[in-house]
Amino acid sequence: MHRSEARARRENEATIVIARPPALSPIAVQQTADWVAAHQRADGAIPWFHGRRMDPWDHIHSAMGLSAAGNFAAAQRAFLFLADTQEADGAWPASSNADGLIDGTHETNHAAYLATGLWHYYLATDDAAFLERMWPTLERAFAFVMDMRGDDGTIHWALDPSGNVWRAPLITGCASIHGSLVCARRIARVLGRERPLWDEVRRGLGVILREREYLFRDASVPEGPGRYSMDWYYPVLGGALRGNAARVRLQAERERFIGEGVGCRCVADRAWYTVAETCELVMALDAGGLQEQGRALFEWVQRLRCKDGGYWMGISYPNQLRWPPERPSWTAATVILAADTLDGNSTTSSFFRDLAD
Repeated sequence: MHRSEARARRENEATIVIARPPALSPIAVQQTADWVAAHQRADGAIPWFHGRRMDPWDHIHSAMGLSAAGNFAAAQRAFLFLADTQEADGAWPASSNADGLIDGTHETNHAAYLATGLWHYYLATDDAAFLERMWPTLERAFAFVMDMRGDDGTIHWALDPSGNVWRAPLITGCASIHGSLVCARRIARVLGRERPLWDEVRRGLGVILREREYLFRDASVPEGPGRYSMDWYYPVLGGALRGNAARVRLQAERERFIGEGVGCRCVADRAWYTVAETCELVMALDAGGLQEQGRALFEWVQRLRCKDGGYWMGISYPNQLRWPPERPSWTAATVILAADTLDGNSTTSSFFRDLAD
């Protein structure tokens, strides 16, 4: 064969894309979404388990899973629940159930996460009218977050029921807030509004997460940052780190947190591998350009899928015990979000990859 002909054939073959099977079949995704939706109460709240506690962050995360699966009505009800139950300072109780309050602590990352959920919903639906409807709730939530800024640029973690501020910032919480601020800025722009303070705080958090991680070390938190796997991957998942910096961070702790063929540990010193952390790590790996590593992790945790579409929270080793014997709604929702990320075919597939701003 003439050299030019061989070259032409190679170039032609390079344009052929071999279709990959979905990370999770459409039927399986729908089954899991239906399983999550079945947990939703009449008032729109999505508790961890039927008749049990709910917290704002996991409630929003479950709504995002429903949006990714196309159940927009249930997702909208979840957001309207937050509009109906927002407290005077703009935040929500850390946990409650249908009977009332469990923990009245107000956490900053909980309040900020509303923006993440709403932007995800908008990308899935193109429903700007719903963003407008939720704008007053969102603005009050970020008023609370802005009031909880520290002098060093970090965001204090929480306000206890007595009004005392927990001043030790959490790296995972601040990384999540960084991503939420990216989303809040985009929502404001869609609605023709500008909030320069939100931009300023986001930029400052980005610098801290990239260059000043020592600010998260505090004597009141003996274990410090780093014991939890979320402290490892959340600066990537929340958009503060991208490119080579993200890959270096994710590869540096791989042996510490990942069990080959099993998944991601929740904490470094316990051989307990959880589905939610593993699937969040899948999305962080995707954001860092390490998609194949993420796909392998996703496949590993499918052993914890149940016939009804739910997922066990995690598994401990070496006894391979499913522990605890619980199947939270937000765990299943995180699986849906990871599958959407890996498949790359929807308007929300690149959601976490696009959080850098």
